[in-house]
Amino acid sequence: MIKFQGVIKGKNIRMYSNVPLKNAGTAVLKTLNAVASKVDIFKPGFILNYGWSSFFLDKRKDNDGKDIYVVQTVDYENNIEMRTDNCGLSLVVQNMQMNTNFRAKVKKPEPTFYKDKILVLKEAIGAEDVYLNRTDAAKNGDSGWYFGLLNDENEGSHSDDEFIQVPTYELMKFRGEALRVLQMPVGTLAVFHKNEMTALVDENDNPLDFSTRDEREQAIARKAAAESAEKANSASENEENTDSEKTEE
Repeated sequence: MIKFQGVIKGKNIRMYSNVPLKNAGTAVLKTLNAVASKVDIFKPGFILNYGWSSFFLDKRKDNDGKDIYVVQTVDYENNIEMRTDNCGLSLVVQNMQMNTNFRAKVKKPEPTFYKDKILVLKEAIGAEDVYLNRTDAAKNGDSGWYFGLLNDENEGSHSDDEFIQVPTYELMKFRGEALRVLQMPVGTLAVFHKNEMTALVDENDNPLDFSTRDEREQAIARKAAAESAEKANSASENEENTDSEKTEE
């Protein structure tokens, strides 16, 4: 488990994640620090609603008996009424959404909360080719997103019992990649083949830029190679220093 940590108002804060998303983790800690200038974030019951997710602070003792506050998030994989120390999933979704907004040059994202509802055509859940389209939300708690079947011959004539409303976190179960577009503005349409986004357009049907799975995998590979090379160089320098010390002796 990877650990991110900081100090806010003189108190030690820790965040754990099973994925090395340092930028996303640091963003949460910076937001907590900013909020701490306005409210008491250490008061029991404090909740930080940041982007798509919620974060909490759990007071504990470290191995030396000193007070620490561990950042927790919603346990999306097991029970959303529970909390987990592993903030990885929340950070992954945050990173996905930030990446999409950045590539699409979205000036003003329109957040969707994990509890907000999305209208789903039941037939589309297991289909290969689907789309998401965002319209104005009818009420608070409604994301405005619709998950439908691409090239639906019966579109507009489905009966009410052919639809279900589910919270957006349920997308994890049948189309996890769709989580990346949830902050896109009203009018956005995203097309997916299986679990890969194949098209993204704005309200005027203008194509928007987005990263493909291949591009993301290549970026991850480049980063891993760079980190590996850095470690190798560091190890080589340590060996040279050791040899120099032996020579001097």
